[in-house]
Amino acid sequence: MYVNRIGVLRDHPDLYGVSVYFQGCDAQPKCFMCHNPETWVVDESFWYEREDVLKTIDEKLQLLLRSFPKVALSFLGGEPLAPWNREDLSFLSGFFKERYGERIVTVLFTWRTPKEIVKENLLEYIQHIDEFVFGRYMHAYRREGFPSSKNQLHLDRRTFERIVRILERREQHGSEVLVLKGVR
Repeated sequence: MYVNRIGVLRDHPDLYGVSVYFQGCDAQPKCFMCHNPETWVVDESFWYEREDVLKTIDEKLQLLLRSFPKVALSFLGGEPLAPWNREDLSFLSGFFKERYGERIVTVLFTWRTPKEIVKENLLEYIQHIDEFVFGRYMHAYRREGFPSSKNQLHLDRRTFERIVRILERREQHGSEVLVLKGVR
């Protein structure tokens, strides 16, 4: 899998955690003043065997779980939902949710919006994600705190699923809704 780095960082507003920075970003254009431009290009020098990545993440999670009852496992980039990273995101989030259950909160950072997730049929890759940070980093909206730009949405799984249901209904019944809006 393509991984730029794995570290013990604070990429969650309330929890210490392990952050996995995937290599490669498919956003076009790239976000102006991106925090991680070194993660943009897919490069074979960032290719690691799955077992090595699992071992590194697991060691760091175990270290944190000795001191904290609950920790975050954040997936950032680059772009975790870039076509070449999707399967690995799904695998890692599922593996560690199964292993640690409610002791970890999985967090996905993506430039995509919920609407784009639905439109691109990406739901299967994020079924083990607990929290989301959606939207491009916009330097004009930069702020201290979480998330790092005001336009980004930080959503829990339950809220995200409600949004998905609304988006799917609109997609299925879009033309009917338009017709009904004209009827009084």
